[in-house]
Amino acid sequence: MKNKYLFHLILVLGLFVTSCKKDFFNRPPENASTVGTYYQTTDQVQSSTNILYAAPWFGFNGKAFLAIGDLQAGNAICYAGTDGAFDAFGAFGASNATQTVMSAWNSLYTVVAQANALINNLPNAVPPSVPSAVVNNALGEARLMRAAAYFYLTRLFGNVPIITDPSPYVGSFSTVRTNPVTDVYKFITMDLQFAEANCRPGVASTGHVSSASASGLLAKVYLYQQKYDSALIEVQKVINSGEFGLVGLDVPGSYTQMFELAGNNNKESMIALQWTSNGGYGFGNQIQSVIAPNTNITGTGDGWGELGPSLDLQNAFKNAGDSIRRHGCIMIDGDYYPEIQKKIGGYYVHRIDMGMGAVNAQGSGAGMKKYVVGTPDDNGGLSAFQATSNNTYLLRYADVLLIGAEAILGKSAGVQPGQGIDTNAVSTDAVALGYLNKVRQRAGLPALTSFTYKQLLNERRLEFAIEGDYWYDLQRIDGFNNPHHPVAIAMINAQDRRTVNVDGNTGQITSYNPGRSFTLTDANFILPYPATETAANPSLLMPPVPYKF
Repeated sequence: MKNKYLFHLILVLGLFVTSCKKDFFNRPPENASTVGTYYQTTDQVQSSTNILYAAPWFGFNGKAFLAIGDLQAGNAICYAGTDGAFDAFGAFGASNATQTVMSAWNSLYTVVAQANALINNLPNAVPPSVPSAVVNNALGEARLMRAAAYFYLTRLFGNVPIITDPSPYVGSFSTVRTNPVTDVYKFITMDLQFAEANCRPGVASTGHVSSASASGLLAKVYLYQQKYDSALIEVQKVINSGEFGLVGLDVPGSYTQMFELAGNNNKESMIALQWTSNGGYGFGNQIQSVIAPNTNITGTGDGWGELGPSLDLQNAFKNAGDSIRRHGCIMIDGDYYPEIQKKIGGYYVHRIDMGMGAVNAQGSGAGMKKYVVGTPDDNGGLSAFQATSNNTYLLRYADVLLIGAEAILGKSAGVQPGQGIDTNAVSTDAVALGYLNKVRQRAGLPALTSFTYKQLLNERRLEFAIEGDYWYDLQRIDGFNNPHHPVAIAMINAQDRRTVNVDGNTGQITSYNPGRSFTLTDANFILPYPATETAANPSLLMPPVPYKF
């Protein structure tokens, strides 16, 4: 490598070299020779997509996932100076030099590159003895994961380059232009339609995506574009497949358990990253190490409590009377978790006689629970320092139900793409209420006879809190691809982002401190391209060009 910027270009364009330090960049499918020499049997082709569910996502999973999706969205808080990966997002100060911005870009384009390698090389490398349906299923998985990566990329950065084959750019890296958001969405849609038609049905329980998984993500992509009729068609495909259900309502389990190892690939899981602690850092899920409130919980020396649940999120659960999801998402004084520290009878939040003090992560007066799974002993040895073996959700069945409710409301509200739904718009539609109330029933909440768009957005917030999703709801409130965000800005400015002081003996809040100050503008709703990328490729800063489909 001639300079430090070339490495970032290699990530973007999928031209990986064997000298890269991160081993997961060098696993198949990586290049034509590897694909051609390895994927010769049905089993090998079926396993060819395994890499797409873990390591390439590592730089996005964890800090970027939560910093963008929950910290800047107001679900989480952190002190200034806690961690450079988080600080900028706590006060809407992320710049083109912020490490987390670079990590998100590099990780998501690594997913794209790995998917491209499989898509481009597998068809010509597989012998005739492997059934075409097996090959097409692998290609469908690859195109779904590429679509998922681009869905994040365009929501984060707006116009981005659509790369399917890096070969034409060799020797001209500095001329790669971005493509418009609308073209990126069209590209995503085409990938998902292929995946829907070619992925096997009924296999999501294995950790691989199914045809209905593609339908679910396509429903969400249509919803973001405010194509409500199309979104509803996809929602119905998912429901009619019979493949998925709500854990704790349709099938055994609990809301809390979904985010533990016992919940991996459950009936509700539609698309999930598959982590293992056995490979250590880079191969396991690092979320627990970052957000667990203390090291006693993890038993591995991490558990740094770098994010705490905001008062605004805590109050949202309280005001809704939502104790089931709150308990699975946030731990507060008096909570008990039998699945953590099992050897001593479970974990009590603030049990001084057992050496368990008050929890006050980042001055929140509480701590995170979702994706916090406990010690290696609690997990049959399947957790380690900065690595656990529980999945990270990219899509759950509950999301599909709420997408259906919103699509019906949006259609009845008569809004056009680019025009946000009035937050006071009301739906009394029986089907929409059925979707929404099913999610509420699992949360132990009473059924509604009508709902507003504001209520639906709040339902989504409570259901998916600390799953890296809320920011994108705020981002789209004012309409698809709308550069102006007055409603979202007003909602964010109204949030309670204060910190608190807690008495260590009683666990009670003794006083409140001002939250971190910021001035939110429309520009804050899209991240800047990383400085390393624009330095190497100034063409990223030029106006986008139409993609040639």
